[in-house]
Amino acid sequence: MRKTDVHPLDYIFHPRSIAVVGVSGKPRDWGGGNMFLSALQQFGFSGPLYPVNPNVEEVLGLRCHPSLSAISDTVDHVISSIPATGVPLLMDDAAAKGVHSIHFFTAGFRETGEQDRIDLECEVQARAKAAGIRVIGPNCMGLYCPASGVSFGGDFPKEPGNVAFISQSGLNSEDLVHSATLRGLRFSKVISYGNATDLDESDFFEYCTADPDTEIILAYIEGVKDGRRFQRALRAASAVKPVVILKGGLTDAGDRAARSHTGSLAGSPQIWEALCRQVGAVIVETLEELVDMGVTFRFLKPLKERGVAIIVVGGGSSVLAADAAERVGLKIPPLSEDVQAQLRPFTPLAGTSLRNPLDTVALEDKDGLHKTVKIVGGSPDISSILILPRLDWWLDRVPDVDAMVRGTVAKMKEAADDSPVPVALALRVPENARVMGAFERFYEYSAEAGLPVFPDFERALAAISRFVWWQDARQG
Repeated sequence: MRKTDVHPLDYIFHPRSIAVVGVSGKPRDWGGGNMFLSALQQFGFSGPLYPVNPNVEEVLGLRCHPSLSAISDTVDHVISSIPATGVPLLMDDAAAKGVHSIHFFTAGFRETGEQDRIDLECEVQARAKAAGIRVIGPNCMGLYCPASGVSFGGDFPKEPGNVAFISQSGLNSEDLVHSATLRGLRFSKVISYGNATDLDESDFFEYCTADPDTEIILAYIEGVKDGRRFQRALRAASAVKPVVILKGGLTDAGDRAARSHTGSLAGSPQIWEALCRQVGAVIVETLEELVDMGVTFRFLKPLKERGVAIIVVGGGSSVLAADAAERVGLKIPPLSEDVQAQLRPFTPLAGTSLRNPLDTVALEDKDGLHKTVKIVGGSPDISSILILPRLDWWLDRVPDVDAMVRGTVAKMKEAADDSPVPVALALRVPENARVMGAFERFYEYSAEAGLPVFPDFERALAAISRFVWWQDARQG
């Protein structure tokens, strides 16, 4: 998309001024207008911020206004944190003020299942449409756009990235940003859209498809408002960018939860699976797998086939990893006698196995690892390599844990750079606080080095399998 080809919704992500309606004079740990105002301040939003509450004079160092109409300057965007019953009057004020968009953190509408609240949401939408105001929500966290200094989380990364996350759930959007940040992902846009009374999943898919800053699209969806339009939007997005979808509400219990959460009708698992397979979108089952696929598309290089070599220290781990690979449709081709012969000169005979998986202490030696990866990656049946480094063994034996972690990542990076095939890493599940700290640093340094890292080999292999399926779907 050329710079001049601005999508009609782009202005929503780049407001020049923001009013937060429903701030409080009392501090709160979470929720309310103060949470959003504080996040915008922490994020360094460059435009004017206008807190609104008729009963408060000052909030977080800013003069408070009694109403939108009392603000002398223009207001592009409004964040509402007032009770639902006060929203119709807010809509009138916003229309008179010339507001462009409103995000309703405010809940208590259609998701309650009460007819009067359903009617109230319809009334809000009618007033917004008449005034030309676009609505995000209600019942959602709103927008996170690092490039414009807009965020609903003050601790989110300020550095923009290439991943967009479209989420019907507010809490899932927060959780995903935090966990994905640890894994090295950064975001172009995150959209929590709740009840979707106006702007819905199709609008945001269409936007992210056109957005030049977005290269990967992740989504959590509970229900779809217009099935045919969504199918078109999903097909268009999947044709040009990787799309990964976590569908909520596919069981009877999940469907009931979705209705009470955002008032959404979930739809059948069979329909969703058929749709995603038809258009080439990847389906996942958990929020963790959604992050895994973001990491995969961000850091893993393209694969040719399903043949994987696994390099590990420990026979039991190698057996379990081989089982896990075959369960997700990957192949663990045995290494030829010629490849094994090339590995033997620098691989100790005792306690090792050179077939595949490779159980080898050469993993712990820089030169040995480099040679192993290069030789194994040159095998014609191998399309990727999964390495399982062990950090926990060394934490009590080294004086400088950070230096050890940096050195391990550097060793893996050097081997991966010289490998004929893509390389991924998988760690063991942490067992104590010290190991967790080392893991966090391993994730951080690996992301800086451009290495895809997964918390365990099961998730790594599942992500690789889905990645190969996605490549095949695009080529088919």
